[in-house]
Amino acid sequence: MEEFSLLIDGKDIDTGIYDYFPYIDKAITDFSATAAILKALKSGEKTGKADEYIYAKYCINADDTNMIAMQSAQKAFKEFRKFPLSIRKNILLDINKSLIEHKEEFLTILSYEGHPRKLGEWEFEGMRVGSSPETVNYYCSLIQKEIARDTNEILYYARRPDGVVCISPPRSAAASNSFNAILVFLVGNALIVKPPLRTPISTLYLWKRIINPILRKYRTPDGLLNIVIGNSKRLMDEWLENSYVNDIILFGDSKKGIAEGAKIYKANKKPVLELSGNDMLLLWSDGDIQKAAISLIDGFLGSTQVCMMPKIALVHEKIFSDFEKEFRRKTESLNIGLPSDNKTLLSPVSKIKEFFIFLDDALSKGAKLICGGKRIDHFGKIDEQGQYIQPTLIKIDGIDKAKQMLCMNEEIFFPLIPLVKITGSDSDIFNKMVDGVNTNNYGLRTSLWIKSGKFLRKFAKELDNCGILRINSRHAGFSHYISTHGGTNRSGGPFGEMNYFWQKTSHLQGVSRTIN
Repeated sequence: MEEFSLLIDGKDIDTGIYDYFPYIDKAITDFSATAAILKALKSGEKTGKADEYIYAKYCINADDTNMIAMQSAQKAFKEFRKFPLSIRKNILLDINKSLIEHKEEFLTILSYEGHPRKLGEWEFEGMRVGSSPETVNYYCSLIQKEIARDTNEILYYARRPDGVVCISPPRSAAASNSFNAILVFLVGNALIVKPPLRTPISTLYLWKRIINPILRKYRTPDGLLNIVIGNSKRLMDEWLENSYVNDIILFGDSKKGIAEGAKIYKANKKPVLELSGNDMLLLWSDGDIQKAAISLIDGFLGSTQVCMMPKIALVHEKIFSDFEKEFRRKTESLNIGLPSDNKTLLSPVSKIKEFFIFLDDALSKGAKLICGGKRIDHFGKIDEQGQYIQPTLIKIDGIDKAKQMLCMNEEIFFPLIPLVKITGSDSDIFNKMVDGVNTNNYGLRTSLWIKSGKFLRKFAKELDNCGILRINSRHAGFSHYISTHGGTNRSGGPFGEMNYFWQKTSHLQGVSRTIN
């Protein structure tokens, strides 16, 4: 059984308070035995089958753990902010190398947490590209830059660190989302990471065994990185009350997240919000059906429980029938299986009740079921107690009808993808698609599949309610230089946009230097 301690002030801390994480395959196939073994371990009993069912034992905070973490982070920040940018850059470049070296073990641990191989590989690719030399070097070029000089004056700007940054990543993809926080080191901040209480293992592995050794290699101050695990509300309250904390990066549900963001702001701290998504893929009459279908099938990765996946398709009427046939074929061929099966795309669904609420709402308002819609087990068999949902497609005639449905107005967080047929003249369809995106409650990513130069330019100019717009490229893909995260509206709150984490956790300073 693996064991993970906390990391506080540069030291591995064993608080004597433990929880246990099972292999997800065992939790699915033999839930009763898994639950019994977990109960026994938590009560201090010994069980001979523990290693067969339980992957890891991990520490949870004591009463003073978080306070010590904040104090040590503040102390470390005062020293680390003086490190030259060249050293901070090299730290990130070495983290990227270490990540690549640990790829296979990291993907294996993700599978223990319920991430199918294909989902894990997608997460890893985002992490790799987001920390690549090309990307990091570009970010460094923006951290300090000369603006102008004349005979009397030199003018430049610089990004200055905010101080102590705390990050609370989401349960659904904690490790890959938390990895973005390495960028706070680039501007000289210190960091506190809070892995999810119930699914912390991949995040602990990432920060303790991939990232922290690199920090130690460069002799960064103790406390530059701290890892705490505990009750989210208690930890958040302590962060809000403590003067050492400057910024809080928060992932999660939009309704709760924006309310928490308001509390962070009122506490005179900077909220950096990464919240829900209900992203749209647009397909024009001349768009590539095959490539669009391949891009949209990503929406089922992890059973659609990833915020930045495509979750709704707006399709030009002239191409709708052909696209529906092709996408249905791809959907019905998806493999159902355990997370350890490298062929599977789907994960156990956490919001099964909500799936049926959304589906029934859409059908009652005129949507038509194309395929799926049943609760199943990991063999793909219909099972009222199963932990999976068949990948489900519905057809909606018209954007106005779609706007009346929950699936258009609230985040889809289960394997349900609506195909919305957009009708009218090309001009009408263009206006309806743009309006559908720009009035969406969320705004992480939008993707567009199109060949027409005229309408491509019009879409590029008018689609503005999203942090990232991808044209004729994979909706969930990653590109050097452009951030992996960030969005508008309920996806990022009132300050939402494409999110450069190094930028959001620093502040801009203008410098004027007179030449003697």
